[in-house]
Amino acid sequence: MKRIALILIIGCMGFCLWSAKWETITNTTHIYDLLEMDTGYYMGTWGGMVSVPKLNTPGLHSEAITKVWTTADGLVSNDVRNISYIQFNQSIWLGSASDGITIVNQGGTQKLTTELGLPSNNVVKIIERGSNVLVATQMGLANYYYLEGVNFPLQLHQYNMQNTPGLLSNNIDAMELASNNYLFISSPSGINFVHLDSLDVDDAWHSLDVLKVKDGYKNKLSIGGDKLIITTQTEIYCHSINPYQNGWTHYTSANGLINQNLVFATIDSNGDLWVSYGTWDEDILAYNLTGDILLTRISSEGEVQHIHKKELGLGTKCISKIICTTNGIYLCSWGDGIFYQIYPFNPATDLWQQYLHNTIGFPKIRNIATDAKNAIWFSSGAWSIIPQRKSSLGACRYKDGIWRTYNLANSPIHTDNIYTVAVDSKDRKWFGTFDVTQASPPGWKYGVSIFDEVNNQWFWLSHSGMYQWDETTQSYGGSPIGTAQVQGDTDVGINCDRYGNMFIACSGEGFTVLSPDDELIRFFSIPNSVRQAVQYSYHNGKQYFLGTHNDRGLVIWNDDSIPETNGIHWLIPDPPELNNCEVYGVITIESPYEGVQHWIAASNGLFMWDENDWYKYDTAIKRYKYNKSTHNWENNILYFVDEERLFGSVRTTPTAIYLDPFNRIWVGSLQHGLSMYDPITERFTNYYQENSPLLSDYITALGYSPIEGKLLIGTPEGLNTLIIGYQIKPETKLNTLKIYPNPFYPDKDKSVSIINYPSGTMPRGKNKCRIYDSSGALVITLEENELAQFDWDGLNSAGKKCATGIYFVVVTDEKGNRQTGKIALLR
Repeated sequence: MKRIALILIIGCMGFCLWSAKWETITNTTHIYDLLEMDTGYYMGTWGGMVSVPKLNTPGLHSEAITKVWTTADGLVSNDVRNISYIQFNQSIWLGSASDGITIVNQGGTQKLTTELGLPSNNVVKIIERGSNVLVATQMGLANYYYLEGVNFPLQLHQYNMQNTPGLLSNNIDAMELASNNYLFISSPSGINFVHLDSLDVDDAWHSLDVLKVKDGYKNKLSIGGDKLIITTQTEIYCHSINPYQNGWTHYTSANGLINQNLVFATIDSNGDLWVSYGTWDEDILAYNLTGDILLTRISSEGEVQHIHKKELGLGTKCISKIICTTNGIYLCSWGDGIFYQIYPFNPATDLWQQYLHNTIGFPKIRNIATDAKNAIWFSSGAWSIIPQRKSSLGACRYKDGIWRTYNLANSPIHTDNIYTVAVDSKDRKWFGTFDVTQASPPGWKYGVSIFDEVNNQWFWLSHSGMYQWDETTQSYGGSPIGTAQVQGDTDVGINCDRYGNMFIACSGEGFTVLSPDDELIRFFSIPNSVRQAVQYSYHNGKQYFLGTHNDRGLVIWNDDSIPETNGIHWLIPDPPELNNCEVYGVITIESPYEGVQHWIAASNGLFMWDENDWYKYDTAIKRYKYNKSTHNWENNILYFVDEERLFGSVRTTPTAIYLDPFNRIWVGSLQHGLSMYDPITERFTNYYQENSPLLSDYITALGYSPIEGKLLIGTPEGLNTLIIGYQIKPETKLNTLKIYPNPFYPDKDKSVSIINYPSGTMPRGKNKCRIYDSSGALVITLEENELAQFDWDGLNSAGKKCATGIYFVVVTDEKGNRQTGKIALLR
């Protein structure tokens, strides 16, 4: 029994160490809802659910996050619209806009969707009543209940227009429960009310005077003390929670509100009305706030206070929800986290406190680049002239554990629609974008912005020249600098070649090439391209690979000179699949068996060119070879039985490709995660949502952090990282050795790992690991792997299998420090 327990403990430790290799990072500064608990707060964001402790110290709290729950933790969606605590079984229910409900409890997570009887996966509100839970959706109301000893909710009844004649509409927009147990439901057709004791009585369903609200608009409901507050597009109506009592209080721009669209309103314990402003766009998940006023407070005596952006400690982003509790007032903001005031406070003078998670600035990642100081840069743009869902939010930098976002509101960057980011030979950052039109948001510019971080200077590059940012005028003005310019306004691909020249893909026009000193070298067009929809370039020191967006496809300048229009070195790939496709990336490796290989990720598949022949990797046949005579693909290499196949045998589209420092190829896909190809073993290893913590099976970008040893995996929902090996080992000391799995079964386990705990990596410098048998004889001396750990496969230095027994591990660093351990090897 003791042996079994020991194995279980070691196995759990091994699992934890494996899990520690992954990290999930989402944007959690855009808040839909907040739940106050005794120990802290839970926030529903578009990047998952966040928990934070209660802090009483004033100021900005950026590192107070306790945990973030995402789809990697079992949520049905990262888009958490509403949160409710269910006292009956101490669980938290999370409603989403399109994927149903996640139930988080001590046992883990459960999912409640239309497949299990939910009227709609668009969940509007969740309310507990005893052992029952009411769920409002956009297809009606459902009543769930818990049986004693049963951990999953059972559906008691559904309420819709077909079985509940008094219900005005199935399309519920809001629901609130008052202290007198009257349930209020808002829909495009008006306001329903019913007492909880009479839900199943048809005649008990009534409606308030619907002439008081605007039909067709998604009205918001809230309960403040003994008042029901109805927020319409531009007006507010307050009514007693006793629905049979006469009288309304009506607020408009004539008695305190400003002439802007309203987001939310509620009444605090002092009887003061709090109102926020803005216009919600569900298509792109964004608020538009045209004015400078964030909030209005109308006191119970009628005194009006307008609170502006950056006033009293507030930020600049729209307030999406206002929550009043017995402890204080909480403001959910769309980009600035949470603001709060704890009673007692003076609303006219006291500064608001803030929770703002220091994290990546946006969910959708378009591009990743690493600069010379090992800072990581991310872009969030879209192939569009207008903002797109969860994107078009600028650029973001990660350095030494700190995130910083650059956008129009806080920097001279020329647009929020940053499609690509690149680093030049002087460590300047180049940000490219799609074109702009009159339909684009105010302030967006076309072209490229360049950030000289060392000298804190910004430049804007367009078809008319390069201009420097003027801090005095807060604009790009003056005369153009030098000869630099781009020939087009849609600059979606930027790459620095091996000689420091900047290649700018100007879609619709061709390429612009600038020298390291920002002088114009050349414009050139690629052959056989009607639209010149160029978007990608790659230089390996021998050739230039150039790609388009569903136009020509891939073309190669088969020389180390700078390409030129109508030049003699153009090469058109033989396979027709590389014509009229989208090129996502190219890498070059030296295969240990086949020499130079150029791998291409394109919308029509994963290809390889060895400078003589073309190959295609696939899920059915491992590798095809293109027959130039018959113009057909022929079988070249087959998969072995039980061998992992590209993308886990799922036929999908490559979307990104990256060569890591250890000569392994990573290929992202549209629908099934990513595959890693090891040129030494010639095998694929696959990672997707079913077998890893990936936020999405759609991989949008790949990169690498040399200091943290992490593969960076961009998705539409955020960032995943996976420790794959260190170029620069972290600073640490030799401490305790952790060895797993232990006992070690060489016939079952691939190897046993020897790590330095708790850092996980061996110290910098040359470290040695020696394995001895029970007689004290040296069995083998191990070399440190790319993870700064040691692995042993159970063989001795002669390559022969070691017998069952106890083996002793001795690890020493270059300073002479020493740690020991034991391995139980069983055959």
